[in-house]
Formats: sequence, C-alpha cells, structure tokens
Amino acid sequence: MLSPSRCASQTIMKAVASSTLNHQSAASATIVEEMSGEKSITTTTDDDGNTEPLKKKFKEDTSVEIPVSPVATSSSETPKRTERLKKRKVAVLFGYCGAGYFGLQRNTKDREHRTIEDEVVDAFVKVGAIPQEHADDMSKMAFQRAARTDKGVSAVANLLSLKLSPIENLTEKVNEHLPKQIRLYGFKRVAASFNSKNNCDARTYIYILPTFAFCPIEEITRESYRATPEIVQIVRDVIREYVGTHNFHNFTSGKKFTDPSSKRYIHSVTLTDPYMRDNIEFTTITIKGQSFMIHQIRKMVSLVIAIVRGVASRDTIQLAYGADKIDIPKAPPLGLVLDRLHYDRYDKKFGNDGHHELLTWKESEETFTKFKEEYIIPYIVKKEITDKSMLVYLERLIVHSFSILTDGDWRLTYPYQIIFQKVRRKMGADSPSQLDDEDEDDDDANEG
Repeated sequence: MLSPSRCASQTIMKAVASSTLNHQSAASATIVEEMSGEKSITTTTDDDGNTEPLKKKFKEDTSVEIPVSPVATSSSETPKRTERLKKRKVAVLFGYCGAGYFGLQRNTKDREHRTIEDEVVDAFVKVGAIPQEHADDMSKMAFQRAARTDKGVSAVANLLSLKLSPIENLTEKVNEHLPKQIRLYGFKRVAASFNSKNNCDARTYIYILPTFAFCPIEEITRESYRATPEIVQIVRDVIREYVGTHNFHNFTSGKKFTDPSSKRYIHSVTLTDPYMRDNIEFTTITIKGQSFMIHQIRKMVSLVIAIVRGVASRDTIQLAYGADKIDIPKAPPLGLVLDRLHYDRYDKKFGNDGHHELLTWKESEETFTKFKEEYIIPYIVKKEITDKSMLVYLERLIVHSFSILTDGDWRLTYPYQIIFQKVRRKMGADSPSQLDDEDEDDDDANEG
C-alpha cells in the first residue's frame, strides 16, 4: 500500500504532464494552420458575446486596423481590412485666380466668406488625403503656406507644406474637385522639418499695368496711349535703382528707419516689352526679392510711375532710402500677382539626397504659363477696363508731392475730392461715377 504523501505526488506529476501535452498540441495545431496558408485573427469577446478586433502594429509605424464583421456566419468569409496610411510631409504647388474669393488664408470659424484654401482643403478631404478632423484643426497636418495673398489677388505658383496620405494620382483627383480657376500642379515629398514659408529664399512678384500709366503729366492720359521706346527705356533705367540692399521703411507702413527689418534685398527688377490686350497696351514689371513687406511692391511701382510721368524727381528713390518720411502712395492692388517661390538652399541640401526632389518645378513651366494666360491675365485686363483702377490712381497722383512729410502736413488731411473734380475735367472723364475714389481700406496683397 502506498503512503498518502506518495499518492499526492503522483497526482501532481500527472496533472503537469497533462498540461504540457495540451500546450504542445495547441502549438502543433498553430504550426499546421500557418503552413496551410490560413491566417487567424485575434479577437476579444465582451460580456455580451460581441467580438472586437485587436490592433496590429507593422513596420514603419503604420497603424493597421482589421475589423471582424459580427454577422459573419462562415469561417471561409474574408474579413474586411481598413488600413490607416502613414502621412508624409509634402510640398503642394498650386496656382489660382483670386477673383470672387476673400483671399487665400482659411478661417475655420468663418464659413461664409469663401477663400482659396477652403476649396483646396475641402478637396483634400473629399479624396481622402486628410481626415475631416485635420481640416477643422489645420495644425494637426503641419499646414503652412509660403505666401499669403488677400482678396482678389492671384498667384501663378504658390506653395503649401503639410502632411498628406499617399494616394495614387492625387493631383488629378484633387483637381476634379476644384474650380477651374484653382489648379494643383503637383506634389513632392519634402524633409520632415520643411516649412514652406521659413525655407523660402526669395519670392518673385509681377505687376501687370497699362502703359498709359507712364504717360507724361503734360499730356491727357487716355487708354489709347502707346509707350514709345524712349519711355520704355526710362522705366527700365529707373527700376534698376531698386536692385540691392536698401532701407524700404518709406515703402511700407508701421516701420521706422531704425528698424533692422526695414532693410530688404532686391535681386532683380525687369520690364517686359509692351503687349496688347483688348485694344489696350500693357506691360509687366517683374520683381524678385529675398522678402517683402506689406505694400512694398505697390509703393515701389507707384514711385516709378510718378518719376516717369514727371510728378516726382529722379532722385526721390534715393531720398526714400534715407531717414526722412516721404509721401509715397500705393499703386492699385489689381495688377499684383505672386509669380514664383525660390528654395535654393533647401534644394542644395535635400534636393539630390535620393529621398527628396528639387523644388524648382521646371517640368511645370508650360503649365504655369498656360494657366496665367488663360485665367490670371484676362481677369486683370477685364477688371481694369471695367473698374478703371489705374485711371483712378493716376488722378490722385497729382495730389502727392513725393517730398518729405512732417507732423501736421496738409496732405494728410486735405479734402482730395476738390482736386479730383478738377482732375476729372482735365482728363475728360464722362462723369464722376466713372472714376470713383479708391477705398483707402482696400484689401492688399501681403508681399512676404
């Protein structure tokens, strides 16, 4: 007869052996199942008997969720997989005609005043490039614009940087949800640290204007005016004085001469040969600078017009670089267009590293030109003909002396309307309503 302690020991050993065999059988069954090519799905069961999927992490930090349908009745049914794609930092190049929009910048709290970014972001959501919650809180997708433009102002090529989910044929799909006056040119992957505004080395703007803006002051300014080769050469000589580093405190608002940020570097300023549009002669001033302040380009153009017309003296540009405050009005905002953005330093560091592309977009030059010719220039020409914004500006120009201003200067408070009536009669305007006064609080393009 066995002792009670020996019987207890044998009972324990049998239980351990039985448990080991069960684990080995389960492991063998798993191996056989994997060898047969069938994939198992791990689920959890709650108190009500419902099954819920577990999340599985794959490489490259991609989160993939595999849901199991609770109505599945056969083990042969394949469960649906919902994959959450990893987002990539990209640069998005796009162009737009600003007509009918309240500027570029999106305001998520204001859905009444439609902007360019409203259209673009909504299109991203529709194609699944970003989720709706990121559209409502744009900081979640690291959203940044290279340059902001205000109401009615256009851009041949502007740039956004943000995180998007990779989708095949993304450019074509997004453009299907955009109006024709807004076009996406393409996407390029960029470094995670890339910021479309801070990494921009230079910006190029163009200013489209009728050549009658350069008509000498002693002549009657009419839309039939044609610039002579001598006038064109004078304009080119004057605009060269902007090239280089200068203090542009007189070409913006709220800046003092002593403010270091008033100094800006201008790479180049050029003028095209005159060209005809709807029986009016136009020309284009192209300005490339490291960065620009608000109103800067419009005041630069305004001073050139004043000098060529004979309203201001040739030395006014150099005088404006000095400490004294100079009376310089703004040219109309209509002709101002953002043309190009330059990322030379970024391209030098990342453009040829094998992972990223150059942000020169040379492959899209023909597309840029076509979009500008079909949408932007026709809008500016038509708007100039109907609103006559340049004629309105020119009649005001005679009020400004482009000389040094002092506190209490009469030009800051003088009733312009009295002079405008006299100028209208001299210019032969049909009626005062034909040349309405320009609103002093008009929307401006924010150059830089």
